[in-house]
Order: sequence, then structure tokens, then C-alpha cells
Amino acid sequence: MYYLGVPIGAGYHMFVFRDEHYQAAIQKLKDSGFPQAPPDRRPAPDILESLPDPQAALGEINRGSERLDRCCTSFQIPSYLPLSGDQVFLIPNSFAHLPLENLDSSYEVYENLFYPLESALVESFVKAVIDASDEAEGSSWHLLLNAWIAMMRGYLEVNNDILDDCADGRAVEWYSTHFGRNHEAEHGVWDLRVSKRRGSGREISHDMRGNPLP
Repeated sequence: MYYLGVPIGAGYHMFVFRDEHYQAAIQKLKDSGFPQAPPDRRPAPDILESLPDPQAALGEINRGSERLDRCCTSFQIPSYLPLSGDQVFLIPNSFAHLPLENLDSSYEVYENLFYPLESALVESFVKAVIDASDEAEGSSWHLLLNAWIAMMRGYLEVNNDILDDCADGRAVEWYSTHFGRNHEAEHGVWDLRVSKRRGSGREISHDMRGNPLP
């Protein structure tokens, strides 16, 4: 999302592969000296130390991402590379649900890397949310996906029509109900103001997309 313009402070290095290439990608990282490692979701040390039971809290955090962890493979970036110590997640597309049609119009392509544009990424997140809802609604993974969609809905040109060309009726209906036309019909248009305190006199003069407020 960051490369599209969503101001996230931290993120993951996630790479999605066609299922038939997934095992080969895992082996290639192993052969290149990437140690396989479980996901590290520890909060900052000062936050962790302030908790009454840090290990119990960490266990709860990890339980919320069990579905993701079962379906992906994580590695540590080795010391001889930039970003050493960061983690890399390899994900099969049967889990990520990135659309593979219209690659030229749905992705920015840099050599062999395909960066999904807004519609492809929203479709992926929505389908992943639906999968998570069927198995682990309310988990931290489920909530994180919802948060990612909300941030894209706010900061990018992601509007009611973003999934109009999606062939998956369930995904189209879910987006409409939670973020699109049906949501606006029930709750009104999205408020894109950044301030959390309406009427405080401290609202930022531009909305999330950079448009000046009246």
C-alpha cells in the first residue's frame, strides 16, 4: 500500500506467487541463505515490558494470525543484505487471491515484479477478509485486512466503483456492504477528515486525499 500512497508507518515484505511456483520460491530463498523463521510480532520492548504478562499477550497476538501463518512461509533477511533482520513472507496466490487477468492494467511491472494497483489490491484484501470471516472473524488478521481496506478507501482514489469489474459477486457485495454503495446508503458518504475530534477547531485543512476542506 505504501507505494500507492497510503501513509503506513510500518509494514511487511510480502511476496505472492502463483501456487505452481510457490515451493520453488521457498527453495530459492533457502538456497540463498535466508533462514526460515516464525513470524516475529513482538511489540517494542518498552511496550512489551509494561504488560502484566508479556508472553500471554504475545501468544494472543500470534493466535490472531494463525490462519496467515498456516498458509505462508516466513524468512529472516540475512546479514549480508540491506534490511537485515526484517522478515519476508512468501504467500501462495490461492491465499492472497490477487487477480491474474489484465496484468498490464492491474499492476505496475518492474522486470519480474508485479505491484498490484488499487483495484487488484482491494479485490485481494476483500477476498481474504471473506475467507477469514468464514474461519476466524474478529481475529487480528481479519481486523488488519479491514483496516487496510479502510486506509485505501480513505487515502486513495478507491471509491464505490472499485470492484465493478470484479466477477466475484460475493466480493462485490461484501465491499458494497462494508465500504461501498450499500454502506453509504445506510451511513452517508465517507468522512475523509483526518481529525478525530470534530468541532475541536484543530481539524487539518485538507482531507485524507489532500483535497482542501470548505
